[in-house]
Amino acid sequence: MPLKFVKVILILSLVFAFSGQAFALSASDSINNFAFNAGRIIGKDSGSYFFSPYSIISAFGMAYAGSAGDTAREIECVLGFDSGTHESIHELIESLDDTRFITSANRVWLRNGLTLKDTYRNILALNYGNTVKELDIRNKTEASRKAINDWVSRKTKNKIQNLLAQLDPETQMIITNAVYFNAEWEHKFEKDDTTLKPFHVNDRQTIDVQMMIQNRDFDYGEFDGIKIVRLPYNGYRLSMIAVLPPKENPNAIDSVDAETFKHWIDSLREYSVDLWLPKFKTEKKYQLADLFKAMGVSLAFSNNADFSGITDDEKLKIDAVIHQSFIDVDEEKTEAAAATAITMVRATAMRPIQKPKAEFHADRPFTYFIYDRKTGTILFMGRQTF
Repeated sequence: MPLKFVKVILILSLVFAFSGQAFALSASDSINNFAFNAGRIIGKDSGSYFFSPYSIISAFGMAYAGSAGDTAREIECVLGFDSGTHESIHELIESLDDTRFITSANRVWLRNGLTLKDTYRNILALNYGNTVKELDIRNKTEASRKAINDWVSRKTKNKIQNLLAQLDPETQMIITNAVYFNAEWEHKFEKDDTTLKPFHVNDRQTIDVQMMIQNRDFDYGEFDGIKIVRLPYNGYRLSMIAVLPPKENPNAIDSVDAETFKHWIDSLREYSVDLWLPKFKTEKKYQLADLFKAMGVSLAFSNNADFSGITDDEKLKIDAVIHQSFIDVDEEKTEAAAATAITMVRATAMRPIQKPKAEFHADRPFTYFIYDRKTGTILFMGRQTF
């Protein structure tokens, strides 16, 4: 009897680069490598961008838990996953929950009657805090889509809405991840100091933006002309790392990898910094299936995909990947959220220059990270060009 192929949706968050051979990484290392690899590709197609590598790797871990054979080996090569990945992600989730500023949630939605394997269900329960809910997707497709979107909206404090614009009635499963971040600056900007200043989008375009200004001690460094400043949130564990490339080389960050970034972070020292940072709000939605394929996750999208660890009822493959994100930066705080959807269908440096004072004027395109100092994890990554 021929195997039947079906649709599944996975809600995650992003992409990675294929290495050619399997190598095991911690969850934090997987996330950070993914951030830079994805950022280079996404940045080529857009000006400003924003995404959550933490959300993507967390969610893709749930897909990997059900993969087998060459499909599993391909994911291991691309993401650095192994049998310890689920526990590593679980430890990271628990550690971040302690901050009180970032929350994440996972849920698997099933077509009613689809049976998950016990081993797969147990991995979800033990490592992802996952709850499983059945939906009558075939007969109540729109109600099912609304239920999923409403859940994502609630988990992101209404910042991510209508993640799934449509839902195929043949979809069998949806793996969802949603992340929400909200933290006040340790050193807030004075609203009275915010003023209109020119932002040089490129050599031909300059616009006026609301620029926040303060002068105080921050961790700072310079590396081959690239300026970096750490702006801590309450409690100092979480921070925004703002990176400003030199005027003569605005794409300098494109050659940076996770290892170089870690060296930079470890090398930062306290300076008296004259800081300019624009207020900004960014909302993005990405279709990422082609990006995953280009980075090396191709079997998972093909008729030869092997997700036999999920269920014996159907043969599954990934069809589409959707990522939606939001960030709002002002004088008092940063608020950010992200969620991603993957659909499965029927198969047919240098050391910093030491000086007592430093200037960091983000009046041209800059890259930024929301970073967890305790685990060394990049939670969100973006570039602001206006």
